[in-house]
Amino acid sequence: MRFPLKEMQGWTLDQKVHHALEVIDVFYQRMQGKVYIAFSGGKDSVVLAFLVDFYTDLIGAEKVPMVFNNTTNEYKEILEFVRTYGDRVIWLRPKMTFAESLKVNGYPLVGKEQAHYIFQVQNTKSEKLRQLRLYGREYKSKKTGKSYIAGKISEKWKFLINSGIKITSKCCDILKKRPVKQFEKASGLSPFTGEQASESSLRTQRYLRTGCNEFSDKRNISRPLSIFNDEDVWELIRKYSIEYCSIYDDQTINGVFVPGEKRTGCAYCAFGVQYEDKDNTRFHRLQIREPNRFKSFMLKLDYQKALSFLGLNFNFDAYKNGEK
Repeated sequence: MRFPLKEMQGWTLDQKVHHALEVIDVFYQRMQGKVYIAFSGGKDSVVLAFLVDFYTDLIGAEKVPMVFNNTTNEYKEILEFVRTYGDRVIWLRPKMTFAESLKVNGYPLVGKEQAHYIFQVQNTKSEKLRQLRLYGREYKSKKTGKSYIAGKISEKWKFLINSGIKITSKCCDILKKRPVKQFEKASGLSPFTGEQASESSLRTQRYLRTGCNEFSDKRNISRPLSIFNDEDVWELIRKYSIEYCSIYDDQTINGVFVPGEKRTGCAYCAFGVQYEDKDNTRFHRLQIREPNRFKSFMLKLDYQKALSFLGLNFNFDAYKNGEK
């Protein structure tokens, strides 16, 4: 019996941990132990690894391998943290680096869907597709019966089409999905991931369709933390003294206070940055944490120009030889 998602999200931490271990057991047994932990180095994946290790200890099985995909767009603190796991971690790497993707495909701006639509208009030879992305398609809601338009570039971002910079979401497939797909095909292993249903409407809808364990002809995947939230994750980390990456902690660097990160995805991805405090975005914090790499991305790869279209501008006068 599957309980309603909202009810499960309101469970106590002990109930959620018990549920996660049941999810892990079902998937592990169904896959006959041919599984791996998708390890990003972030807080969710360290909790995931803790729970999977707890489970394998319970049944007396060998530890499940951990796989880290170095997208070449990682926070340096994440890379350092992952290295502390030593040979336990299998490292993957895409054939194309993030810097190369910027040059070839363009910049990840606004959001994945809008970037994809803009990319299509900038590159398609199909007038039909161009018209669809410019004006959308009319649909009728099954619930209300009202009509609405979907599938179009937001009026707010249409100016980016002729901005002189290329916009894309292809880096997600090139840097993240392809290396993992190749690994799974070669190894025959299926992943445990640290996704939470609450992280996005897309993940919520996916959970409602499949639950925590998804079995299909294309790919089998387990998401034991689906009903968790960030508060649960941090409570578990504190309760069991689980080590985590320092990038989540507030720091003072060269006399400057730098707040810890809430999320640790691709470091230089600009998706959603327009919703952050314009004076304290992820890029402002990167400028302090890693000035050399920051300057390289902004100036050599012209990322500064791309971000300026989102209202972000940076001062490089305070930096000399890559150091503040």
